Amino acid sequence: MALNPKEDAGRTPAAARAPRSRGLLGTVLLGLVLLVAVLALNPVYTVESGEVVVLSTFGRYDPEPRLPGLHFRMPLVQSTHFLDVRLQTLNFRGREDAPDGDGILNHPGIQVLDAKNLPITLDLSLQFTPHAAEAAGLLERYGRNYADRLIVPLVREVVRDVVGGYQSEQIANQRSEIGRGLEAKLIEALKAYPFTVENVALREIGLPAVVQKKIEEVQLAKQEEQRLAMVEQQARKEQEIKTIQANTRLVETTTDARAQAERRKLEADANAYQIAKEAEARATANQKIAASLTAELVHYQSVLQWNGVYPATLVQGGGPGLLLNLPAGGPAAAPR
Repeated sequence: MALNPKEDAGRTPAAARAPRSRGLLGTVLLGLVLLVAVLALNPVYTVESGEVVVLSTFGRYDPEPRLPGLHFRMPLVQSTHFLDVRLQTLNFRGREDAPDGDGILNHPGIQVLDAKNLPITLDLSLQFTPHAAEAAGLLERYGRNYADRLIVPLVREVVRDVVGGYQSEQIANQRSEIGRGLEAKLIEALKAYPFTVENVALREIGLPAVVQKKIEEVQLAKQEEQRLAMVEQQARKEQEIKTIQANTRLVETTTDARAQAERRKLEADANAYQIAKEAEARATANQKIAASLTAELVHYQSVLQWNGVYPATLVQGGGPGLLLNLPAGGPAAAPR
């Protein structure tokens, strides 16, 4: 059956549609390949807080670091170099190197010679912060391991310079002075580099065994001296207490004796006063009696007091007088 020529003209032959479909599919595949390639080359990167990124274009560092945030780079042309600009801690301790941590760099303790060439080991910590604005110059001059290349040798040199002027016997007693000297020297030495020194701490000083033994002996001698001084001080205190107690008892005894003497004196004074007053009263009374006596009153009182018996003797006349013995019964009785 023959087809209508008009219908044949409105249809696209299958042979013509096939190349068009294949071209569209190829374009999609090419786009997918390009997308995968772009994603694989990673043109987008993120900078976290506490770090910066230095871009290098064909190996040349860009002087302006990228701060925290989302950034773009040209794949195959630019490379990213991350640098931690948070507080870094550099430890020198022990005799063996220890693994590093996040922001912590560990190294063995620093061995130096004192003024007598005796070996000393120092453990210390240095905390510093890199300058973010100078990250490109830091990476360009020293690389990512700038601490091992720059700071560690500088710290060892400063420690040898400071501690080398002391003797081992002095170091233990002048630890604070040495710590302050190390801190001042390190701050001054790192001023020329893109770092800010936050803290320098002298942790431990390892002295030679012979020096350590000598120091221990001196410490024991000082402790014994202090103990004896305390015993002597305690003995003096006890003696002072005994002296105070004895003086107190003496004062109490003296006070009691004085009080008794004062009481006896007061009693004697009171008795004397009473006697004087009584004598004065008797004298006053006698004066008053004597003033009131008359010859008639005396004669009258004699008569009142006479018991009818004549005296056995009689004094006659003035002066020595004449003593007469009267006969018993008195004068001759009157005639009856």
